[in-house]
Amino acid sequence: MAIRQVLRLWERTRRLAYQAAGGLTDLVCPARCAVCAAEPGDMGDTLCPACWQQLRECCPGRYCPTCGHDTGPYALIDGCCHRCQHRRPAVSRVVRVGPYEGPLRELILAFKFGRQSHLDAFLGDLLASAILGDGQLGNVDLFIPIPLHWRRRWSRGYDQAELLAQAAARRLRRHERAAPVNGDLLRVRHTPPQTSLAVSQRLFNLRRAFAVRPEASFAGKHLCLIDDVATTGTTLRVAAQALRKAGAARVSAAVLSVAAND
Repeated sequence: MAIRQVLRLWERTRRLAYQAAGGLTDLVCPARCAVCAAEPGDMGDTLCPACWQQLRECCPGRYCPTCGHDTGPYALIDGCCHRCQHRRPAVSRVVRVGPYEGPLRELILAFKFGRQSHLDAFLGDLLASAILGDGQLGNVDLFIPIPLHWRRRWSRGYDQAELLAQAAARRLRRHERAAPVNGDLLRVRHTPPQTSLAVSQRLFNLRRAFAVRPEASFAGKHLCLIDDVATTGTTLRVAAQALRKAGAARVSAAVLSVAAND
């Protein structure tokens, strides 16, 4: 049995176990806000009204569509920020939910490191809303999650970008945006986390880290990378370069959050 099949079986088993444990917990304790553990009230079982309000306040705002970083209302020149003026980006457009702060940051941390894989539906809805609101990603042919190496996927129990992409795609299908999720982008080399490295080391860290399955056919397609957080954009850039070498005509990206890169 291939490593990919073993991982999927292991992930399914672990997820069912966590869901069963969560169901037993809900019988004893009522649902709590995923950010502050307060009672959700009438806002559903993911966030309490206060955290919902904070999320609404932090997510809107001007950002550069090339790198996704915050920018003022008068800081865009020819449609991009000053840092992107003279770049030829591999990723043609970045769509995001919000900056990496407040409730959005706490939700991502819980989803990514807190084994709360059930947050994929809520976060997927947020990402789908950002994609729908952009207007430039209406002709995407395939959604491509940024993959984890199998060793990290095994230890974490799931690939958060894949869950996020699947959840967003389900929501988008209700709005007739039926682009499927494709898993032909692979992480073929295990690397240290980008967050543990200086900016100058990040590109070298990802050299030859991604590859496309030989049988994949991306010729002439508009692909959209899906990930949880972008900071310097190095991961998106290296992944996009691998997809362009495989024939992709255009590569965009949709992420939950963009962290400050000072």
